[in-house]
Amino acid sequence: MRLEDGRDAARAAGPSVSIPNPNYLQADLIWRQLSAAGVKEVVISPGSRSTPLARTAFLNRELSCHVITDERSAGFFALGLCKGSHAPVALVCTSGTAAAHYYPAVIEAAQSGYPLVVLSADRPQAARNTGAPQTIDQVALFGRYARMAIDLPGPRATADSMREMLYWVRHALDAMLSSPAGPVQINVPMDEPLAPQKLEQELCERLFAELHNVFTPIDSVQETSHTQDFQLCEGIEAALCGLIVCGPDAARNEAERESILTLARSSGFPILADVCSGLRFSGEPNLPMYDLFLRHESLFMLAPDFVLEFGGSPTSKVLTQYLNKHRATTIRIQRDTLPRDPDHRATHTMIADVPKYIGGIAKSVVAARDSLLLDPFWKASGALRAACSHVLFSSESELAYVKEIVELLPDHSNLVLASSMPVRYADMMALPIGKRIDVYAQRSTNGIDGVLSHAAGIAIATQKQTVLICGDLAFLHDLHGLRLVRDTENLTVFILNNNGGGIFHYLPVAEHRESFEELHGTPHSLDVAKFCAAAGLTCVSVAAPAQVQMAMRETSHRVFEVITQRDANRAAHEQVVAELLKALA
Repeated sequence: MRLEDGRDAARAAGPSVSIPNPNYLQADLIWRQLSAAGVKEVVISPGSRSTPLARTAFLNRELSCHVITDERSAGFFALGLCKGSHAPVALVCTSGTAAAHYYPAVIEAAQSGYPLVVLSADRPQAARNTGAPQTIDQVALFGRYARMAIDLPGPRATADSMREMLYWVRHALDAMLSSPAGPVQINVPMDEPLAPQKLEQELCERLFAELHNVFTPIDSVQETSHTQDFQLCEGIEAALCGLIVCGPDAARNEAERESILTLARSSGFPILADVCSGLRFSGEPNLPMYDLFLRHESLFMLAPDFVLEFGGSPTSKVLTQYLNKHRATTIRIQRDTLPRDPDHRATHTMIADVPKYIGGIAKSVVAARDSLLLDPFWKASGALRAACSHVLFSSESELAYVKEIVELLPDHSNLVLASSMPVRYADMMALPIGKRIDVYAQRSTNGIDGVLSHAAGIAIATQKQTVLICGDLAFLHDLHGLRLVRDTENLTVFILNNNGGGIFHYLPVAEHRESFEELHGTPHSLDVAKFCAAAGLTCVSVAAPAQVQMAMRETSHRVFEVITQRDANRAAHEQVVAELLKALA
């Protein structure tokens, strides 16, 4: 078990064999069924009512436990663990409003298709609606965002009641891992004794011996729909101006990434890959800087006639405008049924095991020519890449710092991007440079919640060097996550501090100065370094893009602050964009 102060807690020599009362019998059986479903990581926010669940997890050698007192931070840390490990993760909390603080992370997991299981301890059913302390209506607390919510009966020391309990737990775990995967809630009411006091111990241990081998392995279930194979091959081969668009989360693993690349190469279609797609750091025909070259009128008017889309809605507004203008025949291919087509471009949506399905298509396609978009897009991308080497990036431009950080990332590392401007800067400028970089962001809801905790979970799960780029407001939204940053040695944080909401300076509301600063600029004038110091971290200032290299080499400090001015940053940003676009004149 990893504690918040970075220490490893003492562990028992083996799984619990003492089952003192029905609460502990039920809890032990629950954990063994969760283990059979692939749960290996447990995030615990301590409390009294959850004691049986927490203690049995702690005493189970099959589980790795992390103790995080703040439930909102714990929720995003668990989501990061889930993304980094490609496995379901469990959350445990006490009764009352504790589970409500998981809500933002549960929503993000639901809309992105990641499996979390929330074990919410609860007061016994008799205490509900009585005004009992620390008691709320926890049943189905997460509404439609949970794939399933079950409310277990109070534990009774009988074989039938425990079998029925396991039946419903398995039912919830099936829902968690079915397509689309997502979060589930298992509400666990318990009465006293919550401590391991002996009550029916002999009977509980006999029941445990009877039931401890009845656990059912549960694997993910993939929905498939392969009805358009022939038509898809025919459409690809007939296309003159074919295009592949990879939005966020298009490829979660190497098999998905390679299958899309193979299809692009066999079809002759260029790839426009979002920085969070899983393909931005791949080779050709992946063409970066499309957010810039599609601003050139002659390139914007080159219409695709057949588009293959993967992943979510693109980060780039320019790319979305381009696709919406031309409305080509569009085939969406995705791993699950989650809605990912807000502009209703898709002519058909295919639900498939992406590597298997695309691998078969790639082998079948016989393309007589490259897409007519490939050459002009390739030349434009190359011209912009060359221009980057001689255009002056001002130290007032946050874009310049993000560009330097991305270029200096070590091979086989993680880049975590907060929403608002950091992900947009990286999407505009990140170039494939012969390194394997895995990029993570929360693009399903585009929120700025829990960014420090989310990044810490990813860093711990992957055991790779991890760099987080976030804004000052995102940083302030997750101050409890600083404790996790402190204890995660392979995590480095860059904070772009413009004293407020920098993204709003790029929106039309910025012209309405009479209310803009109070409602959207929202200056906080808080000292970031003092918050870091309170958590035992030294925050080092980075005053120029050229200093990023030295910061990336630091081993004694892992939090860096870039201070900019919002108006000056926007002006410098627009100047850089204008200078780069001259390369396309």
